[in-house]
Amino acid sequence: MISTMFDVITKLSSYAMVIFFAMFVYFKTTGKHGKYPYGKYALISLVLMAVFGTLFFNSPKGKEVIKKGNAEQAERTEKAVKKPAKKSTQNTETAVKKELNATHTLLFDHQVKLHASQKALTVAVTDKSDTTESFRLTTIGILKAIKKTDYDRYDQFTIIFNRNVGNGRKRTIVKTMVTKQTLRKLDLNKLETNQLKSKADDYYEIK
Repeated sequence: MISTMFDVITKLSSYAMVIFFAMFVYFKTTGKHGKYPYGKYALISLVLMAVFGTLFFNSPKGKEVIKKGNAEQAERTEKAVKKPAKKSTQNTETAVKKELNATHTLLFDHQVKLHASQKALTVAVTDKSDTTESFRLTTIGILKAIKKTDYDRYDQFTIIFNRNVGNGRKRTIVKTMVTKQTLRKLDLNKLETNQLKSKADDYYEIK
């Protein structure tokens, strides 16, 4: 019951934040005067969303959602391992997109941008509502998806989770970079979210 309440409050706060922010932007750009301080309401909604979102993911139901996502990712990996050994020809970018479309570790809407240079692949996800722990879990899921593909053309992989802060600006919440050599060595089925910092070649997380 408590978990459901946290979940509902988180989602309602998210919707309220979007509405209040839209109203704030509207009155700001038109020069009209609103009846209420929509900017303050949007900020309060954001704080409520962050607080109750954290409480939800620390509740039994929230942990069950995370556990379910991990179990499904582990099952997909296990099936891939059991198949006859042969080099995958799956496109790495396509695999990443499929993983982000199917993941259960991101509960809210998110936008994905992939940039592939000759030697590097960058995955940038903009998400307005999910928690830092969700971003860590999704990072591991993306690395698993990459590892199932023929990824040898890339020397390094960077996975970034951003949050919109208004006026077209974004704030980086979690950023992980691993080289091809590191990815080969990682046992992603045993990798915990609190090990990302020590196992990655470069890791940043907002304080």
